[in-house]
Amino acid sequence: MSTSVRTAGFPTTERTTRHWVGVLVILLLLTEQAALAFALFTPALPKIAEKYQTAQVVWVMTALTLAAAISSPILGKLADLYGKKRILVVTAAIASLGALISAMAPTFPILIIGRFLSGVGFAFAALGYSLIRDVFPARMQPMAISLANTGVGVVTVIAPLVSGLLIDHTGVGAVFWFSFALCALGGILTLLFVPETPIRASGSVDWPGAALLTLGLFLLMLGLSQGGGWGWADPRTVGCFGIAAAALVAWVCWERRTADPLIGIDTIANRKVGMVLLAGGIAYGATTLIASMLPMLLQAPPGVTGYGFGLSVTEMAWWLLPGGTLIVLGGVFVGATATSIGFRRQLIIGAVLIGVGALLLATVPSAASTVVLAYAIIGFGSMIYAAIPNLVMRGLPEEQRAVGANFTGMAQALSGGLLSTIGFAVLGQHLLSMGEFGPVYSSSGFTVAFAVAGGAALLGAVLAIAIPKD
Repeated sequence: MSTSVRTAGFPTTERTTRHWVGVLVILLLLTEQAALAFALFTPALPKIAEKYQTAQVVWVMTALTLAAAISSPILGKLADLYGKKRILVVTAAIASLGALISAMAPTFPILIIGRFLSGVGFAFAALGYSLIRDVFPARMQPMAISLANTGVGVVTVIAPLVSGLLIDHTGVGAVFWFSFALCALGGILTLLFVPETPIRASGSVDWPGAALLTLGLFLLMLGLSQGGGWGWADPRTVGCFGIAAAALVAWVCWERRTADPLIGIDTIANRKVGMVLLAGGIAYGATTLIASMLPMLLQAPPGVTGYGFGLSVTEMAWWLLPGGTLIVLGGVFVGATATSIGFRRQLIIGAVLIGVGALLLATVPSAASTVVLAYAIIGFGSMIYAAIPNLVMRGLPEEQRAVGANFTGMAQALSGGLLSTIGFAVLGQHLLSMGEFGPVYSSSGFTVAFAVAGGAALLGAVLAIAIPKD
């Protein structure tokens, strides 16, 4: 069991409030990167598919979530050992390099390498919040964390509009340059002006566990994404699934016996935590799949496909603005009804709403009002984003809540990447052609793929019923 010690650090009580506000603003440049990763880039997916002439555009997000799931616990452990500011700066350097590679990528595989490196940025939030907890004055910690959480909501609303303006007026590479600029600036300012935590922990990083988990998840997602093209009985597909299963079984066995596991399997084995992660992860994955597919539906040229609306990215952002606003209001609703409704019921209600909205989109609507309504329902259903971590925290003893937060983020990243891979594998079975506007799918492909998302969300709601009541 690791222990923490306090060493000589910055005298936090001697700094002014203005100083700490400035430090918070700097940290927000990094902690917002995870929200930006989806809100900024999912609207760009159709343009990326068109630029690189690929039907595997889902890997733009899959590479990100895969890297996030693997790197977050490793970076968190390194931060405990060597300092949270130091690892924040190192993470910013890696994520900035990833954005730079993506912005300049001449081929799709190089773009995916850049996106994988950028995925380490998902650790910014946990690193930033834990650094605030270590170095900010106690009187300012609640305010600082609250402002950081509110900022995520603003990003959800504003980022699609920023993405639209950049893509429509500059080109798809502009969103990667924008991400690079924010990440690099945040890293440099953190290095220069943010104090380091005086807290250190003992222990070691579980590199073998990380390697087994990476191998298993990568081959699982590769098999799911390529199986339709290779053939589900093809030796390559079967080999991917077989090696993935062996690697994941070996990982679980290793985690149970090693002294410093990447993930404490027993910690999430209890029903209060395990069922939340399972039900919430599946429902969360549905929202990731919807967010990845909806831009492709809205931007599809109706004259070529027979469906879609031919929207520019900016026009699409305005259509989705009500739903983005309701995502923020859903979080407020969770806080306001935490006592009267409870987090378990909020998860069930939210998952049902997401399922209903996805099934409405599965009709491949031809009316703008139907699309706006469906995404608004999904947006309010996204109250699960706030309900899930609260349920996890409730199910863990106080000394394990930091670990629980890490599990929650990891489960969400994994489920989002996995379900998106499945959804796009289904959509890929309905590929008609690779034309001037990128991949062209039949309308039935979107029907089945959105139905997968809707079914997953409703399954999450059913599973959430099994979560023990308070």
